[in-house]
Amino acid sequence: MKKKLFVRLASVLCVSTLLLTACSAGNSSGGKSSGAGAQSASSAVDYPTKPIELVVPYAAGGNVDLSCRILASEVGKELGQSITVMNKEGGGAVIGQTYVINSKADGYTLLAQTSAYVSNIISGDASFKMDAIKPICMYCFDPELVVCSASSDIKTVEDLISKGKKETLLNSTPGAGTSHHIASILFSQKTGAQFKYMHTNGSAEQTVQLAGGHAEVGMTTYAGAQSLIKDGKIRVLAACADERISDLPDVPTLKEKGIDFTYGAYRGIGVPADTPDGVVKILQDAFQKAMESDTVKQQFVNSGFPITYKNSQEFETYMEDDYKSLESIKDLITTGK
Repeated sequence: MKKKLFVRLASVLCVSTLLLTACSAGNSSGGKSSGAGAQSASSAVDYPTKPIELVVPYAAGGNVDLSCRILASEVGKELGQSITVMNKEGGGAVIGQTYVINSKADGYTLLAQTSAYVSNIISGDASFKMDAIKPICMYCFDPELVVCSASSDIKTVEDLISKGKKETLLNSTPGAGTSHHIASILFSQKTGAQFKYMHTNGSAEQTVQLAGGHAEVGMTTYAGAQSLIKDGKIRVLAACADERISDLPDVPTLKEKGIDFTYGAYRGIGVPADTPDGVVKILQDAFQKAMESDTVKQQFVNSGFPITYKNSQEFETYMEDDYKSLESIKDLITTGK
């Protein structure tokens, strides 16, 4: 009797042990699967898996276009995918900006983000809002230069102001709402010089108009007009900077002339607002590494592009501050077209 009872108890214990072992194994397996899934969701972003498009909202050949082409090559190496620069000019950059905003928010369509994005919103030329684009990084800040055609009788910034008070001068810009246009409006406000604007489809076209004498004055950057300045076809009158520009040591700043005005063009990269944070982080890291590379640094120096790097959050804050600044002169922007 005792022997039979012992056998039964042993059988029950054996089955129980097997069941507990199976459950434990199932829980262990399920735990590992769940953990792997969570880890995959949080850190394993499958991006990029195909070529990327970088939209420049200006014509080919300008300084935004050139700087983006330099970056596209190096960032493409970092990401292991090619980045193709596509020019969608027109509307003071609104056409290209709108194209990117309406693109799929998956990280495969990037925007060359310039100060025109903010000014287009302020001026009412754009239907989108500030939060339609998520910044990736800012890579350049270029002080504005007050320039004139070499064929003009204007030799100094004082000449420009004096002549501009007597007659309206034809001012060439890369497009309405661009930094060069805004700088001209602000300069006019501060000095009393009057301008009529010739809006083109990018800095390359703008500077050609100046060099050919089709427009008399304008605002540009050293990177945007370097070759024409060196060839003596465009005359630089002053720099809208706190200090003289190293490449133009003989050109005075407006502050030296008693005009307290500092302004410049900033350039960066953005993506549609709903782009996943993981993708934004991958892009930000890739652009930062590219900006730190000797290749990009040297090409930027050769092209006259000053490097000023800001990450995604810093660039977003910078643009918000720019928006607040321009909002205070909204009337000047909308009436100064």
